[in-house]
Amino acid sequence: MNPPPDAGPHAAEAWDDLLRAEFARAAHDVTPGPAPVAEVVREGRARRRRRTVALSFLAVLGVSAAVAAGAALTGDPPPAAGLAAPPALVTPTTAPTTTTPAATVPTTTAPAANVPAPPVSSTPSAPRTHDGGAQVPAPVRTVAAGERVAAAPGWTVWLTDRGKHWKGGVDGLEQFRSVTDGNLDLRRPGLSHQGEGTFHSGVYFGTRDAGRVELVDTRGRTTPATLLTLPASPGWGVWYAVAPDETPVGARLYDRTGRLLSELPAV
Repeated sequence: MNPPPDAGPHAAEAWDDLLRAEFARAAHDVTPGPAPVAEVVREGRARRRRRTVALSFLAVLGVSAAVAAGAALTGDPPPAAGLAAPPALVTPTTAPTTTTPAATVPTTTAPAANVPAPPVSSTPSAPRTHDGGAQVPAPVRTVAAGERVAAAPGWTVWLTDRGKHWKGGVDGLEQFRSVTDGNLDLRRPGLSHQGEGTFHSGVYFGTRDAGRVELVDTRGRTTPATLLTLPASPGWGVWYAVAPDETPVGARLYDRTGRLLSELPAV
């Protein structure tokens, strides 16, 4: 219903008030029903389940795509769609060993601190040999002037600043070989040789780079000698060795690189 067209403004406002009053009375006559809470909850849960399924499906698709890309880079075949990649097997970089750690292995060897040091006058070890028989130069032993060295059973050797001294043999007499009497040319490498039975000794001289001295008998057999020198390496020293028998022998002097410096023929 509308007010008459020729009605003034006051009539239109009165008409609006009348309509509002009628609508309000009609609204008060209506009794609203209960809110559909249960239906709203069920619909919300259904929508949440559908969203969870959709997100899970997208996550599986993402994992499958990542695994397929990794397999394409590494050359491994991709797993079936929707399945997670199997865990990688880690292979040890070194083969397992059954060796017990050294710290826990019992040993019957006495501690090094309890092993007495060898006496100063003990016989130095002879040069070692390779598996093929080649001589390995042993370090030249430095001894004090006048220090007696047990060179072999019944034989003693010592050095002074004047030369080589030795004692032993059948008569046990002390003998001397001078390095200051001018009979040895200390300016060039050489060696002297004195022998009695199977015991041989001499002086090597003319080099500060002596590596080894060896005996060579007429049958081609070699015997390594032990080398002695005084402190400050005066450029000469003493050598000695025990041959396996009384076959005639010569002597050879080598430097530390194995180069032959001097040789005396077998006598």
